[in-house]
Amino acid sequence: MSQFQLGEAPALFEAGAGAAVAKPGARIIAVRALTGSAGRSVVAANLAFELASSGSRVCLIDLDDNWPSLHRYFGLPKQQAAVLAAMRLLSQDKLDSNALEDLSVRLVAKGVGVDFLSGFGLGGDSAEMVATQLVPLLQALQQRFDFLVLDTPISRRSEVNLALASLERRDIVVVLADPINLGRLVDARNSNQFDAEALLVLNRLRASVLGARPEWQIQQLLRDNSNFRQAAVIPEDPAFDEAMLRGLPLRQVSAKAKALQAIAELAGRLA
Repeated sequence: MSQFQLGEAPALFEAGAGAAVAKPGARIIAVRALTGSAGRSVVAANLAFELASSGSRVCLIDLDDNWPSLHRYFGLPKQQAAVLAAMRLLSQDKLDSNALEDLSVRLVAKGVGVDFLSGFGLGGDSAEMVATQLVPLLQALQQRFDFLVLDTPISRRSEVNLALASLERRDIVVVLADPINLGRLVDARNSNQFDAEALLVLNRLRASVLGARPEWQIQQLLRDNSNFRQAAVIPEDPAFDEAMLRGLPLRQVSAKAKALQAIAELAGRLA
């Protein structure tokens, strides 16, 4: 867990989600991955902030029912089962604005705010609750926010992913830009694992692994060996490690980071 202490950066955390009234029909962005350790959670977290930087109301939701990690990324002081509690309250007709404020955490970086719901406690005994209440919960949140950014499980058989299949959404597939993971992407091209309109994000691209002109090589690979015709590319950047160490979004660490610029461009494509 991060060494972050609240006193070091008090502007990052504020209590509650606020009582804003949002436009109906928030867009759902499901951040997915072929394998673990692709950087899915980090991309989801920073994408949420860059979507919010244009003035949109954004809710970042950790739905990984195996290893939820966003609360650790931000160095939150406690593990709150916010999504699970929200689904339970919704099933009892008790989820109102005040209850949601109590469950959510307001994250603020460089004047940009995102509301966060932790997925700690999902999985195991919660499977029935996820199957019956996750979609109604997300539909309720759509009335409050402009975007819902979901950090989703890897397993296609997860109750979370089975539930999400019924919702209109935009899938983002995060893949590490190295030979092993690109090979896995090629192997999975005929598996119909992702929606046909899914957007591929190649994370932490570096020439030291792929050789000269890595972006050109990747575009050739995608054209010849995958169902993806283009990809958003996030370059390797030391700001990633600094952000992880400090428990902060990239925008709080380095406004000029190349990785941040790439994620901001991705947000622009989705807005």
